[in-house]
Amino acid sequence: MRKKKKRRSRSDWTLPPNIAKRNADQRKARDVIADRRRKVPQRRLIIGLSAAFIATFGLFLGFYIPSHSLVADLQSRGVSTRAEVTSSPRDKYGNPGNIKVKFDGPEGGVETQLHDWGGMRPDGLTPGSHVPVVYDPLDPSRVLTAQWVNDPPAVTLPMLGALLVSLFFLTAVIVGTVRRRILLNEGRAVEATPEHER
Repeated sequence: MRKKKKRRSRSDWTLPPNIAKRNADQRKARDVIADRRRKVPQRRLIIGLSAAFIATFGLFLGFYIPSHSLVADLQSRGVSTRAEVTSSPRDKYGNPGNIKVKFDGPEGGVETQLHDWGGMRPDGLTPGSHVPVVYDPLDPSRVLTAQWVNDPPAVTLPMLGALLVSLFFLTAVIVGTVRRRILLNEGRAVEATPEHER
């Protein structure tokens, strides 16, 4: 004898109460989490900004430390003399380039370039003119104008530019790191919240 299939009533097919609202709340919570994750600064971006900060701050130190070391050496053991400017070119921006000078050193004539100070060289020196300089007797190629030895510039444009750019990258690293931490913590808090409380 064939078994008769039991027919289900319409009430058997209805969804449990509040299931539609619960599904909508879950979708909304997932969208909020996904949106937060999209806005989280990526780790590789923060690493890239950190590398840019290190490079630009290193450039600033490259301008700052050797220049102050040179001035300190010349102030302590430098020899003053007068040098003749043999070459005073300009770069493409009109700034002084590698200025060549010649003077009488401890072992005869010396022809060398004026040292830069913080990426900058003195302006107003023309070929054939004479300028007071101070050189290092241990290495006469280390020479600066006497004015810059006695009263070096507080800061040069290359120094200032490198410092400001490095501070910009440092600020971006700090803001990105703090924002990443806040958004990740908020995301974890939302995920940990029970569904009926969302």
